[in-house]
Amino acid sequence: MKTIEVRSAGITDTGKLRMDNQDHFLVVELSRGMKVLSGAGRFEAQARLAGAPKGHLFIVADGMGGHRGGSEASSFAVEYCANAILNNVSWMDKSEASNEDEFVEDLKLMLENAHRAVEVQSQNNLDCAGMGTTLTLAYVTWPRMIVVHAGDTRCYLLRKGKLQLVTRDHTVANEMMQKGQLAPEEMERSQWSNVLVNALGAGASSVTPDIYKLDLHRDDAILLCSDGLNKHVSDLQIKQTLNHVHNPQSACEMLVSMAKQGGGTDNITVVLAQFFAPQPQRNRLQLILSRPSEELLLQDLEMTASELDTQSMEADTQCSEGNDIDDGDGQANLKDTCDFT
Repeated sequence: MKTIEVRSAGITDTGKLRMDNQDHFLVVELSRGMKVLSGAGRFEAQARLAGAPKGHLFIVADGMGGHRGGSEASSFAVEYCANAILNNVSWMDKSEASNEDEFVEDLKLMLENAHRAVEVQSQNNLDCAGMGTTLTLAYVTWPRMIVVHAGDTRCYLLRKGKLQLVTRDHTVANEMMQKGQLAPEEMERSQWSNVLVNALGAGASSVTPDIYKLDLHRDDAILLCSDGLNKHVSDLQIKQTLNHVHNPQSACEMLVSMAKQGGGTDNITVVLAQFFAPQPQRNRLQLILSRPSEELLLQDLEMTASELDTQSMEADTQCSEGNDIDDGDGQANLKDTCDFT
């Protein structure tokens, strides 16, 4: 992964009316690692070694299907995807540009397998019958981001102060809007806004994930959220918050607070990641010492920087203004997708 500083945060809240939280999220830094089975000196037994970050993974899932079923479905889907990526180290290489098509197919297959696994869980447990979940996953290997999406959890991109919606809601209301049967300003309040036409589980025979591919720029930010946010916080309010609150944790907390002030009728989950050019530094190997009696200790061991890791950020991130999002069905110009002023 080319050098980039990623600042991220995630927060989930039950909201004001629900008794339980059926949302789940995950924020992960991906790197190759080793576990020392035996050694001497600093490389003692049970120490874990981690190389430089290879990528980042962000997931938000919003479950449905009753008190237990919804939470079980979203938790299971997030865990399934995390395990699929963690236990297939080759994915880190497949995500490189030369193997992107193969990687995208792997992501589609992962979501389809997760759908079938949720269905099996539902059929094997009467308390979870009919459970399902939305899922939006952003996989970043700088500067490339691939988003796999099913349902109405959203992914936004903030670039140069403008907020743009990357994903589309898989709801009856959105389909009605696309056909001209519903005005855009009526979509959030429509009785059809909560009726999904595509999700994992929920008794459906299959899931059809959307795939979006785009190049990120320095100073971009991405926001993943469950519909508990956008039900009560407008895109304009989201844009203004992200432009004025630069700490990701504080921004997430403020957005959740705004959703609760607006009604808080659903669970609210927000994940925010910001991408910056870091200060020049040498490539490092992290030594993670894990002892039962103390916290994890991160210790940096300097190594000779490789030629790849010391390339200038300018060379790595040259992009044109009209950068495209590819949704898998053709090219759509990013500025034409959703450009809020």
